[in-house]
Amino acid sequence: MFRLKLREELELLKRNNLYRYLRRKEEGVLDFSSNDYLCLSKHPEVIEAAREGLKYGLGSTGSRLTSGNINHEILEERLAEFKETERALVYPTGYSTNLGVISALCKRGDLILSDRLNHASIIDGCRLSRADVEIYEHCSVESLVGILEEKGKRYNNIFIVTDGVFSMDGDIAPLKDIKKVADEYNGVVIVDDAHGTGVLGGGKGTLKHFNLKPSDNIIQIGTLSKAFGGLGGFVCGIEEVVEYLINTSRSFIYSTALPPSVVSGVLKSLELIEEGNLTRKLQENIRCANRVFKRYELIQVDNLTPIYPIILGERTMEISEYLLQRGIFAPGIRYPSVPRGLERIRVSINVGHREEDFERLGRLLKEYTR
Repeated sequence: MFRLKLREELELLKRNNLYRYLRRKEEGVLDFSSNDYLCLSKHPEVIEAAREGLKYGLGSTGSRLTSGNINHEILEERLAEFKETERALVYPTGYSTNLGVISALCKRGDLILSDRLNHASIIDGCRLSRADVEIYEHCSVESLVGILEEKGKRYNNIFIVTDGVFSMDGDIAPLKDIKKVADEYNGVVIVDDAHGTGVLGGGKGTLKHFNLKPSDNIIQIGTLSKAFGGLGGFVCGIEEVVEYLINTSRSFIYSTALPPSVVSGVLKSLELIEEGNLTRKLQENIRCANRVFKRYELIQVDNLTPIYPIILGERTMEISEYLLQRGIFAPGIRYPSVPRGLERIRVSINVGHREEDFERLGRLLKEYTR
């Protein structure tokens, strides 16, 4: 009976064009899907550093509070320096970081204000917390203030949670204005800078992009799986926040720690990011893509980030398949990852792309949608 019910639900997903399946990226295709913005996942120095880290063994074999605390504190010290904060704490994934941080810090009697387009991991972290949650309109400080004026005084603590760079649209949260609101209402800002770190502010992220200095009421979350090219997540902030999370954050306490080889590889990635050459090259490629994509009328205004949402609606999946047949890997994004009617190909560019790659993509999209 259970099998039958699952089959019926799967058939419903197929009929509604929502069925997902796993596919492998074939060798030799032009990849416009990866979040490996700086191409560090395959950088020879990073791979060599990861290989060297295998001296500790294949896995960490336990949580950080048991046998799994190996070379992780070295990375945490370096991340805290990089983000200019007092402390940092590394988690097994970026997803578990958002779950663990938000659910531990935000309690019953608190208020979370969450941007409407926040990542699923933020949404799930809010759900796991016992705080009340209010959704403010995307990047709207006016909406944020309106909710605080109406309800803010009822709560013990106020948390404003936002992506730094939004993963599906590539736009940037107005962090300077959000920080002002947090200061005025005695709130704490939690910014998930997964797509900003390594990209904006000379690689240091969205705070640096806005020339904001880290402060007691800003908590920065990041991932090691995008610009760093590895795996894992991290949180940076004041000493007390990190100590509190070590003692209360369930996804930190009860998860096996990152493999030490990954930690070693990410340490080398961080070193290469700090040199600055890769982030400068990425910004050059963004400017080049802007010129090409505007000429093909794929965008109207210049991007500041490497994420380009090409809104195609119901035709998205067939256009994605059309591109794949011509050697371009650019999977379609549809509901529930994005709202209905805003289905898209999320074009993600990196330092390895060339102008002719942007031309090829633009030409094929223009031909199909003409």
